[in-house]
Amino acid sequence: MAGSSGDTLCQSEQLGADGAAGVVLALGGGFSRGFAHLGVLEVLQQERIKITGIVGTSIGSLLGAAFADGIQIGELCDLGRRVRIRDFIRFGRSQPQAQQNDRIGQFVREWFHSNHIEQLAIPTAIVTTDIDTCAPYVLTRGPLDVAIRASCAFPGLFEPVEFEGRTLADGCIAAPVPTVTAARMNAGCVLGVAVNSGVGTASFAAGTVPTIKRTLEILRGKMLSPAWVRKADLMLEPEVQQIGWSDFSRVDEARAAGAEAMRRALPYLREWLARRSQRKSAPGSTLGQVENHLVS
Repeated sequence: MAGSSGDTLCQSEQLGADGAAGVVLALGGGFSRGFAHLGVLEVLQQERIKITGIVGTSIGSLLGAAFADGIQIGELCDLGRRVRIRDFIRFGRSQPQAQQNDRIGQFVREWFHSNHIEQLAIPTAIVTTDIDTCAPYVLTRGPLDVAIRASCAFPGLFEPVEFEGRTLADGCIAAPVPTVTAARMNAGCVLGVAVNSGVGTASFAAGTVPTIKRTLEILRGKMLSPAWVRKADLMLEPEVQQIGWSDFSRVDEARAAGAEAMRRALPYLREWLARRSQRKSAPGSTLGQVENHLVS
């Protein structure tokens, strides 16, 4: 289905359409910085705030789907600490070379309990980019390994994924933080998490291949665009800009930054949820205007 936002919601027009007083997360891409998402999830879990939906791009799709599948946050951090970028990307003459990313698929098949997106315990959408249209292509059903492989297929590092007649690549190209899809789920407060606002500033060496450079230029423009920011009721920007894109040795630092950003945002989130509960308990009443908040 082609939405007014230009994205394509594959096989399902809407998820969680009960307007529940919970949180639907829009988890952005950012390679190793994405482990900040685990800190956000951890605080929500500790505060017993209901997560009614998860939408993920790139590393956000991997970690979000893993959480929705019941994999413990501590276990995901342990796995992250053991990651070495060379395990997934082959380098030649000091430059990364595009390759098949089935190692990501292999990881999903080995560690996940569920095989398909629709089997996850929390309604989940995985955002990719349709290379032919440059628009988001959102998967809510189908094989998890294929969807996550596609969402993580950053041009110049991984080959695109062919699926159902489409050529799919990293969701970051079209939706760095997938708040548009999260808003369409109508599943509660849209909480966006941006972990790559400094993309390209110090993330890649000067000799990186042209494809990556072009993609980074696109991403810079996307990150500066307010369109996806406006779709969030609450936007978090954890302090992770100092972490290099491939530096998985700082998983705990990223996690702590995400947790700190979420704790600072808790008063705004509780206010939003309280107003939603008041509206649901008082028929005919209106939900007062709740200002969008950026927490960084």
